[in-house]
Amino acid sequence: MRLPPRIGLVTLAVRDIERMADLFRALGWPEAPSSEPPHRVFQLTNGVAIALYGAERYERAFGPIPEGFRGFTLCVNLGSMAEVRAAHAALAAIPDVDLLEDPQEAEWGGGFSWRDPEGNVWDVAWADGSTFDERGGLTFP
Repeated sequence: MRLPPRIGLVTLAVRDIERMADLFRALGWPEAPSSEPPHRVFQLTNGVAIALYGAERYERAFGPIPEGFRGFTLCVNLGSMAEVRAAHAALAAIPDVDLLEDPQEAEWGGGFSWRDPEGNVWDVAWADGSTFDERGGLTFP
């Protein structure tokens, strides 16, 4: 068997589950009916779910989570540079969001980065020529 090329669930190890859940709720992301206090789950429109789980549970098995940049970013892709700018303005109004830069245009499209209260770095980006399927799944040109 080959591992299928898809990711269905991203789980973030967090120290304050409710603070992060409040952030996702402020973004307007729907919480799954199966969500519960120790394991919050948010169903995204493209079929992927994002979960929040206590960092201490992972650290027991895998070691401490590093402070600062963790070597990856999470990206919300949008359909235009205008949408990127609108997202920047919306995020600026949400407590616990640390905007790391203003929207920047680039030859590939453009975007910006922000940090959540747990230190995860997120990108909001538009890739020129990319498309979305009926569920919001991203296809690069």
